[in-house]
Amino acid sequence: MHFDTVTKRSPIRAFTFTSGKGGVGKTSIIANLATALTMVGKRVVVVDGNLNLANLDLLFGVKPQYTITDFLVGTCSLADSMVTTPGGISLLPAARGMQHLTTLDLPQKLLFLTELDAFAYEANLMLVDTASGLSDVATYFASAAHEIVVVITPEPTSLSGAYALIQELASTYREKRFWVVANTVEDQAEAKRLLEVLSRYALQCLNVSCELLGWIPRDPALMRAVAHCQRVVETAPQSPSARAITNIAQWLIHCAAETPRVKGGLQFFLPSLVAAASLEEKR
Repeated sequence: MHFDTVTKRSPIRAFTFTSGKGGVGKTSIIANLATALTMVGKRVVVVDGNLNLANLDLLFGVKPQYTITDFLVGTCSLADSMVTTPGGISLLPAARGMQHLTTLDLPQKLLFLTELDAFAYEANLMLVDTASGLSDVATYFASAAHEIVVVITPEPTSLSGAYALIQELASTYREKRFWVVANTVEDQAEAKRLLEVLSRYALQCLNVSCELLGWIPRDPALMRAVAHCQRVVETAPQSPSARAITNIAQWLIHCAAETPRVKGGLQFFLPSLVAAASLEEKR
């Protein structure tokens, strides 16, 4: 595959999708978003950051020889663990049943960032799926991304879990901006109501902003697609959920085209982002 030179391309932008509790649908959202982005010609890297309970390989229908876990223990390089899905998405898969990988030490994090930087100009967007909750690995993948997307549902436990996650990322990692996707809602009004509840406490207690990135309605077409390890944007592109996911994909494209946001710390593609931001300032 041919890629443009560094001087002609912006570095890849990373979006982490996370949640305070499991079962909110973020993994299927990522699989559908990656597919929708690829369908309009974008190069996408998907990282399964749920290191001990992987699911993205199943949703994409691939059987990887190596995983991120193999890379972390020194069995292979990060590039060796990458697989290409039938739809042309580059996937860095994780493993299942690796309970000891709920934490990563600093050398592992730095090694991962160093090898990941080789992909800085080889794609347009990177989507990261995290484990649910407040584990070290989940918060690391969230804080290292350029943008953090919190997926919620109308369940009270989803909102309370999301607030706890935002509180942890704000207090420990100094994160100040969060995007929210409301999944399995009745309509836009319900999505806005959920956002209002979450953002009111987040702003008052944590001084952080939560903005609605998009909402996905309850849709039998999406449920059927997930049950068969398919993507609804392919199987039922005119369904309400597929249209909603396509709208979110368009926002990701728009956001990725903006000037890179450099947060510092352990951030994905930090050297490339700093260089790109410096070049932008000189223009």
